[in-house]
This record gives sequence, structure tokens and C-alpha cells, in this order.
Amino acid sequence: MSLRPNTITEVRRNRYKVAVDADEGRRRREDNMVEIRKSKREESLQKKHRDGLQQHQLPLSSLHSSKLESLPAMVAGVWSDDSNLQLEATTQFRKLLSIERSPPIDEGIQSGVVPWFVEFLTREDSPKLQVRICALTKIASGTSENTKVVFDHGAVLIFVKLLGSPGDVVCEQAVWALGNVAGDSPQYQDIVPGHGALLPLLAQLNEHAKLSMLRNATWTLSNLCRGRPQPQFEQVKPSLPALERLIHSTDEEVLADACWALSYLSDGTNDRIQAVIEAGVCPRLVEVLLHPSPSVNVPALRAVGNIATGDNMQTQCIINFGALPCLLSQLTHNHKKSIKKEACWTLSNITAGNKEQIQAVIEAALIGPLVSLLLNAEFDNKKEAARTISNATSG
Repeated sequence: MSLRPNTITEVRRNRYKVAVDADEGRRRREDNMVEIRKSKREESLQKKHRDGLQQHQLPLSSLHSSKLESLPAMVAGVWSDDSNLQLEATTQFRKLLSIERSPPIDEGIQSGVVPWFVEFLTREDSPKLQVRICALTKIASGTSENTKVVFDHGAVLIFVKLLGSPGDVVCEQAVWALGNVAGDSPQYQDIVPGHGALLPLLAQLNEHAKLSMLRNATWTLSNLCRGRPQPQFEQVKPSLPALERLIHSTDEEVLADACWALSYLSDGTNDRIQAVIEAGVCPRLVEVLLHPSPSVNVPALRAVGNIATGDNMQTQCIINFGALPCLLSQLTHNHKKSIKKEACWTLSNITAGNKEQIQAVIEAALIGPLVSLLLNAEFDNKKEAARTISNATSG
């Protein structure tokens, strides 16, 4: 679909970069790119949103059944005044909630132990705390309703405090819990950093951190940066220096989540885009466009595409770092429809720039593959290719 020349002139005059409303374009990409968000995560890092119907359909194992039979005794132990009984009962709850398939989180919540678990976390008798926080984070990793119970009982502020714990297990569990809470809804995304979580979280991303902590904390950081509506940029902007370091990680999970975080941070106004550029991440983002794993090159492409929505100088930044040959590779060597579409969307923003930028696209031999898409691709990709070519011929 092409634009009338006077429409393109108006678009350029107002410094918008593409032939659709920017917010509409981002919503469109959000809808169409959901399926390529990472589908694999280690179990310990995953937000386990389970379908309620499926839970009831799965047969309980004999272990599961026997554990549920002992639930009243476990609850009595938690409510006991004896700290040893409390610890033993909490340990049993942790084991019960760690069942791999369909853990009985709802039954645990209904037993009334969550307020006690939260209260236990305020007791500073350290090693035992590890067991207690594991029980509560298992609940926080459940459904949205499960997470809300943990949130409503005031656990977030305690989790934030535990980010400063000297115990590695406690600290990592707190990071995981905060990531699950922040990833659950936009409401919590502002509240978690609003409780002071960001700086102590960033402190965990240091050169001495274990790989498990780096993976966990980077995933949590990406959850703090994402969502609709977006979190307040000033709250998450301090994460940019850490992300600049993390995108040089050789670990695929860390690299992927760092790229996703940058894709969220670059999605918006030119001020946001400029902050991302000034963080020095563009060379590496362009480099990993050619990463062999979609879990990395997809969010990198998203971030580069967002930067291309900026003004001409911001768009020129990604051109200067070699984005065009990488986009050519995405169009010609990648068979995923969604990636081709995103690459076309990025190019449509570049061809909406100045004459020199259009010429750069031509000299990068991109017009031929775009015409091929226009002739042979699925309808959605034809539209994106048409926008790109229309912008180029109207420049």
C-alpha cells in the first residue's frame, strides 16, 4: 500500500518515520511478534502461568496425593509457636510446591500460610531463611491470582530488602520472585522499581556474579523494562550501563534478555532512543543481528527497528554501524515470515529518511529482495515491502 505524495511530504515534515501511526505500528509489531518471544527458559527462571483447566485434568501422583493428605499437619506446623516445627513445616511446603507438574499452589494459598511465610521473611536468622523464601517464591511463580496474593501480603518490599542479603540463595530467590511479580502485570512493573528494587538488582550484575544470578537478574531486569503501558523511563533508564555490558555476554540467555530489555527501552520517543544510543549499545546490537539463534537476533532486530523510528541522525547511527548488510541477510537468508516482516518495517523507516539514506539502501542491494517479497510473499510482508519501496521512490 503506497502513500500519496502529499501524505509522504506531511509525514516527513512532522519527522514521523513511517507511513503508519507510530503507536499503531508498535501495537502491530507487538501483536505479530508475540510468538517469537523466547519459548524456552530454564524451569527455575520461568513464570509458570498454568491453565486452570489443565491443572484439574492432570492426574495427581501418589506423592502429590500423600503430600496433600499431610497438608493439615503442615499448616499446623507453620502456625506453631515452635520455630523448629515452623521450619520443618515450611520445608515440607517447599517440597510440595516444587512438584514439577501442576504443583498445588492454590491449595497452599487456601490453607492460609502465605501471611506466615511473609512474616517469616522478616526474621533475620539467615540460613533458615533460604527455605522460607523458596516456599514463597514458588507461590509467586504461579498464576496471576497466585502472584497477587503474594503481592497483597506485602512481600515485594521484603523481597527488595533481601536483594542485599549476604546469602547467595536468598538473594537469587528474591531476584526471581521480583521478576515474576514485575512480569505479571503493568501495575506491578512500576511498583517494583518504585520500591527501590532497581539499584540493588543492578548491583547483582557484577563481574563476580555466578552465571545463574546473571541469567536470573537479566531476566528480571527485562521484565522491569517491558509492558503496556510502558514503565516510566526515568525509573528504568539507570539500567542502560549494565545492559551495555550484558549484551557482550557470551551466554545466550543473558544476551537474549539484555537485547529484549533494550528493545523495550528503545520503543518510544526520540529522547528514549537517544538515551539508548548514548549508552553505546548500537554496534553490538547490529552485530548480533547475525547471531545464529532467533532468541538473540529477534530482540536485537526489534531494538534496531525501534532506533530507526527516530530522527534522521538517530537512523544514521544504525546505518553507520552496518545495519543494512545485516538486514539484507535477514531478508534473503532467514525463512521466518515474522523476521522478514520486522526487517522490512525497519527498512521502511530508513527509506522514509533523507536522500542519502535511501541511496544507502539502494547501494546495499536491498531493492531486489524487497521487490521479490512484494511479488511472492504473504500479504502482511507484501504490505511492509510496499511501504519500504513507496518511501524510497517518494524521497
